[in-house]
Amino acid sequence: MIYLGDGSGDFCPSSKLKEEDHVMPRKIFPLWELIFSNPIWIKAEIHKWTDREEPEKVLLQIINKISLQAEGGKSTCAVHELLPASDCKLQTISASGHEALPQPLSVPQLMMS
Repeated sequence: MIYLGDGSGDFCPSSKLKEEDHVMPRKIFPLWELIFSNPIWIKAEIHKWTDREEPEKVLLQIINKISLQAEGGKSTCAVHELLPASDCKLQTISASGHEALPQPLSVPQLMMS
């Protein structure tokens, strides 16, 4: 799981992540401040980001790391040793050959007094 956020409402979901998960708080925003004032609550690996270009780079690095671990340390990018992870191209598949996702279930709201 990779969780990206910046608001204080992102702290609770971030605290539920496991050691093999990743959280990406935006630096100098409420989630960043909460994580670093309460680090004992976060088990996931923390990857900060600051500007709008940085999340893409960080995500590609995380995905590359996860791919390497899944492959037993062997790179899934043929040029991994020569180029940074951001130069590896992600493969996409067409959704046309796949079944449609099931419809979400309706959950009644609880009234708080």
